[in-house]
Amino acid sequence: MSPTLAIPSRQTSHETRVEGACDLCHSTEAFLLAEPSPLNSQIVLCGHCHLMYACPQLSPDTLDSFYDDDFRNDPGSRMRPGEGLEDQDDIRKQDATAEWGLDIIKRFTGIKDQKILNLRCQSGALAARLKSEGAIVYCAEPFEKNIQYATKLRGLTEVSLLPFSGFPTLPIPYQLQFDVINILMHHVLAHILSPRTLLEKLFEMLVPGGYLFLDEKDVLLPARYKIQSIFESGLAHQYHLTVHTTARYLESTGFRLIECQIDKKRISDFHHIRAVAQKPDVHEISTGGFKSSLPYASIREIQQRLEWLRKTWAIRQAGFFAKRKASKLMRRLRKHIR
Repeated sequence: MSPTLAIPSRQTSHETRVEGACDLCHSTEAFLLAEPSPLNSQIVLCGHCHLMYACPQLSPDTLDSFYDDDFRNDPGSRMRPGEGLEDQDDIRKQDATAEWGLDIIKRFTGIKDQKILNLRCQSGALAARLKSEGAIVYCAEPFEKNIQYATKLRGLTEVSLLPFSGFPTLPIPYQLQFDVINILMHHVLAHILSPRTLLEKLFEMLVPGGYLFLDEKDVLLPARYKIQSIFESGLAHQYHLTVHTTARYLESTGFRLIECQIDKKRISDFHHIRAVAQKPDVHEISTGGFKSSLPYASIREIQQRLEWLRKTWAIRQAGFFAKRKASKLMRRLRKHIR
């Protein structure tokens, strides 16, 4: 039996079993976390590896249609107004993220003459910096506005359009062996239909000893309480990752885990996971690879965290309404005194 799970919103039967194989561990033992609503898909928890994911999964056509017609949370998305990337604040934010990412990559490997694949390159901010330092850079990006900016204003020449449905299998024109694969500009695994398939493909595309740099959000570590439930992201997030499940994904697909931790410099609505992994050399692969000592969250720990988030949200909301009520009362008093 599963321990009691306290859900931030839309309470459900915590022992309700659902059908559907887990993308991470292939287990079919899953429990309902959140019922479907206009704000979230049905979310389940894998009883084996504790991955939280949307179930049932979207079709590839539905996924692409959502990003073409409804998604607004990227400067390059079609639903943003204008013909291109017109908000300079967005560009400055991407430039700042690029500097952060460049520092991470330089800590582990050289850049000059390295073949680097940038997935989800956005406007090409980091890719352009890598190219300026002598790397041979290839990019893939799902939004045409971003590609136009990357090619016309950043001077990048190898930028391929890749819809979200295509990320797991990477049907891109450059089927090469890369020294580095970079996914630091924007989190990807949470948005696609099979993180495992993508990571297996990336493992194949890296040279032995090659590096993978990855950014994801830890859904259990919100930095701003904009929403009542951590699952309220509509159709955008197919997977709700944590530092633990991100580490498991990397290890289960053959990577040697070098770093997988919360990055104190990268914060949006959630705290971000900085993951650095390496494809072992030929001898290391043949002897069975590596396993890290990173501890994994138990169901009980997830339960306690979700309960804490639920209570914190309620307290913050109560404080917000109290301040608003006090402000209205003060305005009335001032008006009466006058």
